[in-house]
Amino acid sequence: MSKIHVNILTSRNINCGIADTTEQLVNELEKCKNLEINVIPIGDTDANNPLYFIKLLNGIKENQITHIQYQPDLYGKLPVPSLEVNYLPLVISILKLRRNKIVTTLHEVGLNSQINRLILKFLNSSDRLVVHNMKMIEILKKNGIDENKIFEIPLGSSEPEILDKNECKAKLEVSGRKIITIFGFVSQNKGHDLIIEILPKLDENTVLFVAGSARTGDQEKYKKSLENQVLSLGLENRVKFFNFVDKKDLPVIASATDLFIYPYRWIVASAALSLGLSYRVPTITSDLSYFKEIKDRYDCIELFENGNKQDLFIKIKHLLKDKKRQDYLKKKCEEFYDETSWRSVAIKTSGIYSELIG
Repeated sequence: MSKIHVNILTSRNINCGIADTTEQLVNELEKCKNLEINVIPIGDTDANNPLYFIKLLNGIKENQITHIQYQPDLYGKLPVPSLEVNYLPLVISILKLRRNKIVTTLHEVGLNSQINRLILKFLNSSDRLVVHNMKMIEILKKNGIDENKIFEIPLGSSEPEILDKNECKAKLEVSGRKIITIFGFVSQNKGHDLIIEILPKLDENTVLFVAGSARTGDQEKYKKSLENQVLSLGLENRVKFFNFVDKKDLPVIASATDLFIYPYRWIVASAALSLGLSYRVPTITSDLSYFKEIKDRYDCIELFENGNKQDLFIKIKHLLKDKKRQDYLKKKCEEFYDETSWRSVAIKTSGIYSELIG
């Protein structure tokens, strides 16, 4: 039987959540005997010259499948002041001219401007659209996307390397202390400031790990404001900034963690959440639609009212003391991992490719 040739267009070998998740998906897809995978890395995500993307796609042959991993800031930007539009329409147009079947995974999509909504409608040119939750399906349908093209596949969960908690805490010089961790890139929508503000009310033996770097100028400004907030509250000994967490360091930080927190103000989907749950760590998130859906399906997280610092404080305080509830959430995390492993995601993705070829 001839193999199905699939090109995967993605960021790669950079500090980027899309690069990390796609790498794990590719590793599993390459185990499928009916697939021939060709990764096309976007090296210049800030490109403002269309020739970059034209050259990038030169190696794609006719009548293949191309799988686009889409996040708005990966596809460059037109060199027009105040015009926030990327080169995705150009990419899709070239692929259509080469009679490719197009699968697009929407990791994030903006709806805050007319231009973003137009790009979303342009995505209707894709043959299949992959999203990670029901809320995203509702958004696409409301914006005129053909629901027959939409497939829900969860963000994959990595197989964790779970280490001894006490040994990891000793290595990080926090022995005997309770560790709360916010994992993922630092940005204002993720609500780090909420945790820092309530930290003085928690037991002084509780330490916060901010395990993630800033990627953009705005994110750098926000991170600096967090550092200033820590100084103003006198929390230098209770907050530790790790910047980008290398893969070799991740198991140590995750295994040392007693509680993962995701106080996001807004999000479409979260690879950072999948990672945290794979380590079977009790987790609290805001009550955004994406998180509510995870709770309804798997009951593996606690929710707090989005933006409500007092509710977050109460949930953290209670969960850190409730061993029975912690054990229940850990068990549910195992069930979540079983259903969302990258192997499971790859099998579902491969099924889309096979269906397109017919």
